[in-house]
Amino acid sequence: MGIFNNDDTQTTQAGATIIAKGTTIIGGINTPGSVHIDGKFEGVILDADLISVGTTGEVIGDVKANSIVINGLFDGKIDCETIQILSNGKVIGDIVYTELMIDSKGKFEGHGIRKGSELTSRYGEIEKKINNIVGNQFQIEQEVEDSKKK
Repeated sequence: MGIFNNDDTQTTQAGATIIAKGTTIIGGINTPGSVHIDGKFEGVILDADLISVGTTGEVIGDVKANSIVINGLFDGKIDCETIQILSNGKVIGDIVYTELMIDSKGKFEGHGIRKGSELTSRYGEIEKKINNIVGNQFQIEQEVEDSKKK
């Protein structure tokens, strides 16, 4: 859509893409505007400013957007700056984000990576120590049982 100002120079305004309840779209969307989904979308959405998934909305695929608000179902991969999972929202998959907000009844099952995070896990090295302790304890218990049988 074009809008003309007093100089007769044209500027563009990003529009909204709406996928209504009862509608299924399979494919791809590339838009600098917003996308609202109350129906079903399977595919890829790129470069959107805002993606919102309503309570009846379902997305299966990969998305890249500035902001994402989910109050329906999302299954796939998300790359965004901010993501908000509302109380009816369910996200399954991988998220790369800067800011993540999950309402108390919102659900997230998957893997999340915060962009620019300096946090590193030491669990792997501790897990080895735990396995050694548990393994040694099991071996000791087996030796005690074996000696009782003799």
